[in-house]
Amino acid sequence: MSRLLCRQLPRRVYPRVPRVFPARSYATAPATLQFDWEDPLASRSLLTEEELSVSQTAERYCQEQLLPRVLRMIH
Repeated sequence: MSRLLCRQLPRRVYPRVPRVFPARSYATAPATLQFDWEDPLASRSLLTEEELSVSQTAERYCQEQLLPRVLRMIH
């Protein structure tokens, strides 16, 4: 809708502004950085201590309670 309104305005009210694109910069990883298979996106570094403990509790429950049930159903 905004394009439609802009097209209807005269040039003196809505002048065409040239687009300026910033130069691209690419991130480089340090040579000592190792890939972590358990957390490939490094999302654990974004969590608080409380969120980490909740995540660990949920993982422990899944391993101790749910996994044995699934294995019993398969066999």
